[in-house]
Amino acid sequence: MSSKHRLTRSFRTLSALLYLLNIAVSVRFALIPEYLDILIGIMITVICLVMLCVAIEAPSPMIMRLENSRIGEMLFTFRGRYMVDLLIALFLFGMGAWGIVMGVLTLLLIFGIRFLGVKQPDAFNEIFRQSDIESQSQADSYTLEGTYDTEGSAAER
Repeated sequence: MSSKHRLTRSFRTLSALLYLLNIAVSVRFALIPEYLDILIGIMITVICLVMLCVAIEAPSPMIMRLENSRIGEMLFTFRGRYMVDLLIALFLFGMGAWGIVMGVLTLLLIFGIRFLGVKQPDAFNEIFRQSDIESQSQADSYTLEGTYDTEGSAAER
């Protein structure tokens, strides 16, 4: 097995473990008998369950359903996952000491995955899909003169 596959498997496993721990903290927080604590705890638990399924790409019917929905397909891109993980981390910071610990670990994982994207772009592309916005931004380029051209309009000249 290549180092790229080991690296991506390690990040997927780490992400799954982190989401499971986030679920444990959220359920513990939801057991506090106050309305907002219950609501936020359940909401973060559900979001973490969805992200756990995205991270391990299972069960198949749920993944297919997410892939076919407009919002769900964004979860498979780095930007979508980054935004959801950031939302999870912000709510975790309000869940006591364990929530703060898990929020920091969630943010560290986000930055670790981004670091992976810089150092190992092939492994990064294996973990995440490219959204339409990201693929379009890679097709656009700046010329040396400072004008903004796309590859298509540069070929016309």
